[in-house]
Amino acid sequence: MEDAPSHPVSKSGDTLHGPLSHMESALRELRMWKLRAEGVMSASDQILREWHTSDDDSVYSGAMELILGILPHELPGHFETWMSLIHLDDQASYRSQIEEVLLSGGSFEVEYRARRSNGKYTLLLERGYFIPPAQGGGAVLSSVITDVTDLREMESRLRQTQQVEAFGQLVGGVAHDFNNMLSVIIGYSQIMMEETDSSEENHTFLSEIEKAAARASSLTNQLLAFNKPPDIKRGRIAINDLLIDISKMLKRLLGEQIEFEFIPELDLWPLEADRSQIEQSFINIAVGARSTMPDGGRITITAKNVTQREARTIKDQTLPSGDLVNVRLIQARRSSLASVEQVRSNNSLKTASSIIEQNDGRLIVSQSKDTEICFDIYFPSAQERPSTPALKTTHRDAKQSTILLVEDDTAMRRFIRTVLKRLGHIVISAPDGEEALSLLKQSFPLQPALLVSDMVMPRLGGLDLARNLSEQYPEMQILLMSGYPEQQSIAADSGLEFSFLRKPFATGELISKVGCLLQGV
Repeated sequence: MEDAPSHPVSKSGDTLHGPLSHMESALRELRMWKLRAEGVMSASDQILREWHTSDDDSVYSGAMELILGILPHELPGHFETWMSLIHLDDQASYRSQIEEVLLSGGSFEVEYRARRSNGKYTLLLERGYFIPPAQGGGAVLSSVITDVTDLREMESRLRQTQQVEAFGQLVGGVAHDFNNMLSVIIGYSQIMMEETDSSEENHTFLSEIEKAAARASSLTNQLLAFNKPPDIKRGRIAINDLLIDISKMLKRLLGEQIEFEFIPELDLWPLEADRSQIEQSFINIAVGARSTMPDGGRITITAKNVTQREARTIKDQTLPSGDLVNVRLIQARRSSLASVEQVRSNNSLKTASSIIEQNDGRLIVSQSKDTEICFDIYFPSAQERPSTPALKTTHRDAKQSTILLVEDDTAMRRFIRTVLKRLGHIVISAPDGEEALSLLKQSFPLQPALLVSDMVMPRLGGLDLARNLSEQYPEMQILLMSGYPEQQSIAADSGLEFSFLRKPFATGELISKVGCLLQGV
């Protein structure tokens, strides 16, 4: 008998070895492709889901454990099992999307919240494609699922940042326009005070209008500091008046549990500092004190003059030189206080100290009793009152000059024009840079000795106008104005020689700047 063939033979006479090896190779290649796909899904932190709708069975692979804390084989393949992971509020929309794609075929995209193994929800984005039976291979819905929780939070923070920036620009614009109005109010009230006898009742009314506008200016500067801290604008401050003005605000900040008292002192020396910043420093100190007084208590503010000799007797302290004004805030608590170190570490107090030092002052915190902490603020005094030009004495003293005034705010432009014409100058005024250039051509042969211009204007701003005119009129002086604090730094980088006037400004400041520039001082 002949030996049997070593391999089965098909009816055609071919052995089965060849076809089987091709099939095994294809299956092996298919398994390798699947492993590679699963590896890619895992590496990209995504879940691959294949739902065979004919027998309602799903196969999961990829980063299932990372995203949901569930191993792929631990989750039954039924559609309703997956639905049970979805947040109740998202189930209806998800089911609607799936039903629609099963009906029409094609691709789909849906976002929903899914429950992790720890009971917390995460946000998933599922993108997929449904292969209907007509296309062969069975009815399969294949999808890739991505955890987009961090991405959506980042997008939300970005939107919030953009909203804050937009709000900051809006606030800055409103504050800038408000500064123009305040300059007009302050300016006209000062003009009228110069022409009203100080003994008249109207003079007192005008003085109160000026003070109210100055306080409003302080608030405006705080709005302008919404995005960027303003440049320091120093001026003469009567500390008693300042504390009286903000006493109501401090009482509201401290709350009903804390009693507040300010004891004014007569004949205090004035300060030379930024009023809005000093106000802010007192507010910060009050906020910091309140945080260490949960059971309530009492805060008292006093002030006194300190001569240079007296300042030397204050041991272990580095104080500004010269005569000083000392403002003391005493914090008396009903129970024992936190330590001085804890009080000093308060962020509000650190900010206050930084503001005070920017104005050449010092903040010293000490403990006098178990239930009392003292906040001593020392400012250099400004006893010699600087001379400021008054309208009456400078009305016709200056030599007549041609001044080009460019300001887009109508009321502000009229006010500055009034002041300059009262000084005897020829004034060419325009609402923007392009109009100013046109008017100069019409006014030939008049040549401006001084340009007074706002920096932020439509069409052609003050800085570009100044560059243009400085080439035509090299002897022309430049006075730039703005209510935006950063504009002075921008102008400083231009390479132009100029003087700067921060809005809102007093009439005397404008007169002084114009006089110095025209006299070449």
